Amino acid sequence: MSKIFLTAQNIDIYNDDNLDQYARTGATSAKQIYNAGADGVILGHSEVGDAPAVVKSKFLTIVQNTDDSHFLEKITLLVGESWDEFQGRTIEAIAAILTDHLTDILKDIPQNYLENLVIGYEPKWGSRGSGHDDVPPPNPKQISIICKKIRSALVTLVGEDIGNNIPIIYGGRSTPERTNEILADENIEGLILGSACNTIEKTMDIADVMAKIRPDKRKILHANFKAFDLSDSYEEYIKTLKALDDSFTIYLSPCHADLREVKKFL
Repeated sequence: MSKIFLTAQNIDIYNDDNLDQYARTGATSAKQIYNAGADGVILGHSEVGDAPAVVKSKFLTIVQNTDDSHFLEKITLLVGESWDEFQGRTIEAIAAILTDHLTDILKDIPQNYLENLVIGYEPKWGSRGSGHDDVPPPNPKQISIICKKIRSALVTLVGEDIGNNIPIIYGGRSTPERTNEILADENIEGLILGSACNTIEKTMDIADVMAKIRPDKRKILHANFKAFDLSDSYEEYIKTLKALDDSFTIYLSPCHADLREVKKFL
């Protein structure tokens, strides 16, 4: 049986944003998503548009407001280059930009959060709906180079024991065919899915490839449901994904309004 965790898609309220922490109609705090049942949150998603400094502030807000040992400890931290950062640069130069961002975000984060962290490489121009759908997404070789640099940066920052154990996943225009190529790299242990998880069938098509390419090895599948009007129920998603073997760790990220509904099925 797989392990399943519930994570929110984002938080809006964070320390040092120079705004009132309470008079924020429509915004969501870390405490609110925790009280709704979330085990963690996605930080740095390309569609949110946060600069690295904001991602760091959000992460530190979670850490600094922890009054429970398990408070939002399951963080999926995404890093990826913008279109402007991508254009005209070598893959090595892009990797250097991303590892600098990652190092700056993580350097003040305590060990207990690092031990539960998932890092995702998600180029901001590479996802469907980014405005650059006419441009081919990064090829597996490019993704591999960047993820190897991310792994090296993690080891340098937090040491081999933790740095080699933090899962690295990829996000952006996932298909079964691309999954087969991308996960051939030992540094990449899974995927964060967007439109590729808007039906159970599409999700399982990718999960089946993950099982074949990484038999008996750790696999991370993060289903980010975004704002999709899902044709399958959350109960069916959970029932189907729970049947995967225990080498799978599943993260489910519904919209904030559905956190409590998903939690009751878990």
